[in-house]
Amino acid sequence: MPLKSIENQIVHFVQAQQSAMESRLADMVAIASGCDHAAGMNSMRALLGARLQSMGAHVEELAPAARPAWVTCNDNAEIGSPTLVARQVKGRVGPTLLIAGHMDTVHDPNGDFQKLSRMDHGRATGPGAADMKGGLELALTALEALEKYAPQVRWIFMINADEETGSFRSAAHLANIAKECDAGFILEPALPNGGLVVERPGSGQFMIDVVGRAAHSGRDFANGISAVNALAQSILKAAGLSDVARQRIVNIGPLQGGQATNIVADHARAWGNIRFSSDSEGAHLGGAIAALASGDNQNLPRITVEMAMNRPPKPCTALVQALADSALAVGHDMGLQLTTGKTGGVSDANLIQAAGVPCLDGLGVRGGNLHRKDEFIELESLSERSTLLALLLLRVSTDAGKKLQHTL
Repeated sequence: MPLKSIENQIVHFVQAQQSAMESRLADMVAIASGCDHAAGMNSMRALLGARLQSMGAHVEELAPAARPAWVTCNDNAEIGSPTLVARQVKGRVGPTLLIAGHMDTVHDPNGDFQKLSRMDHGRATGPGAADMKGGLELALTALEALEKYAPQVRWIFMINADEETGSFRSAAHLANIAKECDAGFILEPALPNGGLVVERPGSGQFMIDVVGRAAHSGRDFANGISAVNALAQSILKAAGLSDVARQRIVNIGPLQGGQATNIVADHARAWGNIRFSSDSEGAHLGGAIAALASGDNQNLPRITVEMAMNRPPKPCTALVQALADSALAVGHDMGLQLTTGKTGGVSDANLIQAAGVPCLDGLGVRGGNLHRKDEFIELESLSERSTLLALLLLRVSTDAGKKLQHTL
């Protein structure tokens, strides 16, 4: 259907922001916010918070929870950055809409991939340009457009700092904020074809820890019990559980083990990740991983397994499909041929939807090569997807979304 007058105003406002959006994105990308880098996280939080406050939102910081010390090979459970929450709900009507994103990236804060660099064909590379600083920028611009032209929309914007490492520090906050909301809109990058994400698998983290007995590899080899060898056997057993046809995946890495080539290793560890399509598959796979444990202090090698099933599957429910249908209609009216689909990746949509809030994901920018040093963004998707998000939030909030509101 033709865009309404207010929708056309939003379209023109956002399109006029394209150059400014690229500039603001460059500023964000230049802030190193990977791997719990405290200084970068503080800078990102200050930048984002100031912009949200300028819209009149009530902004607060929620303290990070501790995460299990075993989750990463270099974790300090005391380190962590707060979650930023901005609310614009007081005196407004309609459903409360949750926009969720993350400020952390996977990139080395001391590496050589540090800035946004324009390429040919309207692309630019940069750490987190697509995943997901581009998503944060487009959402902020969309909300600014709504505050200017449709200030009745009720929204909460939640930005955590540990999504890339499993959201252990922010999971409780995500669940609690979800209780205030009716629908979730997640800023992860679009599917490769620009599509929206309606379904994601579940995910779990685990660590295999092996204790053996040290010995000199030349003089006393027979008296040693190699933790590395035992770990290697466990890894092969774990890897053998993968079944791509059943969407069951086990991935191992990183690894630690041994001190020198002439010492039989007395300690070794490996970290891994599992993906599964259903709760029952997750329980089966998690049980098989846990069964790798064996031995004790008297019977070496001793193998222990730590596990956290930290993200349940996100199915495409009827409520999710209703959100998707509304987004597809907005895209059609904008002249976009959007699609929906599922992906093997997980996101905070898994946690928010598990808390009872239907989530439409993949509303971020178009880009690719995620988690690589050649990660890129399609720059024109900044204003395109910002417009899509703004109009979608507006329609879900107003009379154009009556059917959806009734469903929610």
